[in-house]
Amino acid sequence: MMKTVFELTRIDTNSKARYPIRKTKPYDLGLFSTLANAEKRMLRDVKECQEYEKEWQKDVAEDEEFRMDEKKLGHDIVLAYKIGELELDSEIGYETQSVRTYTADGQPNDECLLDSGCKRHFKGRTPDQIRFQPGDIVEVITERDAELCVVWHAQPTTEDYTNKRSKWLENHKKRCQRWGVEYNEEEAFHWDYTDDSYTVFSLGEGDTHFHPESPKVFRPTKPVPKSLRTKLKAKYEEQLREEEEWKKQKELEKNN
Repeated sequence: MMKTVFELTRIDTNSKARYPIRKTKPYDLGLFSTLANAEKRMLRDVKECQEYEKEWQKDVAEDEEFRMDEKKLGHDIVLAYKIGELELDSEIGYETQSVRTYTADGQPNDECLLDSGCKRHFKGRTPDQIRFQPGDIVEVITERDAELCVVWHAQPTTEDYTNKRSKWLENHKKRCQRWGVEYNEEEAFHWDYTDDSYTVFSLGEGDTHFHPESPKVFRPTKPVPKSLRTKLKAKYEEQLREEEEWKKQKELEKNN
């Protein structure tokens, strides 16, 4: 029987950090034998951090020295929590079996129950499991940074998976017949945890799209300035125009 352990991490940033991208700091809060124990410890930390924040804000309001420190240095604030389920006794070290993320107040954000070794396959998400749609502004939070982005594509649906697999297998069967090799439907096509991801654009230079796994994608953790919201929407509309031009070009090439 596989042995696993649950690793709890809190992800902080500095209160003075500003959008569109903020550096983050991970804090390891422990290893736990069960998910329930990890969540229990997380909720205790949530309470402790909320009490600290309340006291800090009180001190800032009442004490000039605290106000100067906040203005100059800021202080750590919580962005998110992550619980990773790790396989023990693995020859290649810890292998992730599942990932769950939570908001700063301990509410579930999203989860991926697929292993990093790709033994369990991704077969798309149902519509109710997809939290964000194209054009939505989100915050991608990792243990390195938290970046404001706009969604370009959501995760594939179960219908997307079925259609993609059917077409791929049809073409693969023809290739196997043409090449004279054995056709194996089970091994021919699968998606893994990396396919359970969004495609997003950030405000970096040029084509700045990337594919964060679903648990890394959050609702913005603070209000988004109108100027940044406008820039992200413009980035999204620019990509729509480019895609439309690409489709027109392909149609012309097809007809000529």
